[in-house]
Amino acid sequence: MIGLGVFFVGVAALARFYAYPTLAVAPADQIAHTVSAGPDATIFSIAELKEKSGVELEARRTVRGDVAAADKISEALDRKVVVFDTAVVTDDSKNYQFPDDASKTDEMPLSFVQERVVLDAHTGEAVRWNPSGDDNSGEYIATTLEKTDRLKPDQNSPLFKGHEGLVLKFPFGTEKKTYDFWDSTLRKAFPIQFKEEATVEGLKVYVFEQEVPKQEVPLAKPLMVPGPLVDEPGRDAVEVQRTYKNTRTLWIEPITGAIIKGQEKQHATIAYNGEDKLTATQVTIAYDDATVTKNVKGATENGVAEGGYQSKAAQLNLIGFWVPLGALVVGLLLFGFVGFRQWRPRT
Repeated sequence: MIGLGVFFVGVAALARFYAYPTLAVAPADQIAHTVSAGPDATIFSIAELKEKSGVELEARRTVRGDVAAADKISEALDRKVVVFDTAVVTDDSKNYQFPDDASKTDEMPLSFVQERVVLDAHTGEAVRWNPSGDDNSGEYIATTLEKTDRLKPDQNSPLFKGHEGLVLKFPFGTEKKTYDFWDSTLRKAFPIQFKEEATVEGLKVYVFEQEVPKQEVPLAKPLMVPGPLVDEPGRDAVEVQRTYKNTRTLWIEPITGAIIKGQEKQHATIAYNGEDKLTATQVTIAYDDATVTKNVKGATENGVAEGGYQSKAAQLNLIGFWVPLGALVVGLLLFGFVGFRQWRPRT
């Protein structure tokens, strides 16, 4: 009985303090695709030099893990990290594809952001990694496909100081508190607050909301527009500013920290002398139903299993909570039985 009691207590300790930490890490080889739809948007058409309303936007995000870089950086930093290359393409056509010839600028998407992020494998927080020399494993951000346009972290640069806060996921065991979450447009993190519990397709989630205040977007070079567009009819071109604000809502599965659903209410303008003159983008854009269902139930895309966080959360909860609890209770009951048999009054 004593031997069995020791065994079950050992199982509880191993499950909670070894198996759970081993499993509660972001997979370094993860591949994920999300599609967001923004119906009835207003945009500024560069080709037509005017605002267009009633536009249907689609944003497609691809996330791909770099296992070799993750192993290399984990060893260098002596901590478990994951490395993800992400790309978000937004356009007013579905299933947008880049043109074969980069010189066809009129066929480029409305928006494109490409990033490499290094994240703590347990918490999902950004980890600074900017190696010197010819090592290209470091983080960056870019708005074109050209490698020469990639911005690497620079603390003295207004364009990109490095990733910070949470970027692609929340911590395992997400708490009902305020975190910092990354905004790729302004290239810095802002507080995101817990609002409430909810359910998405039967899955319990935590709802977080982030208010990104209106401010000017950092630009690598001046933004010029024809003078008549900003009430300067006598000037061929004038320098303007681009402003941006956003209300971001995320539905998080708390055990895994996975983002099940996301929504953004974006409002970007073209301002001149501090006054908004044109709407650059105004849209409410959110994960489409297929993406949400995939994140909850799971699906296969291009032969690779994605999502399925309902079952993953259940498995992780079993290993991290129910197995340790059950084994500990059985072990203590066995010890109690031995003690009762040993010390009970004898006739």
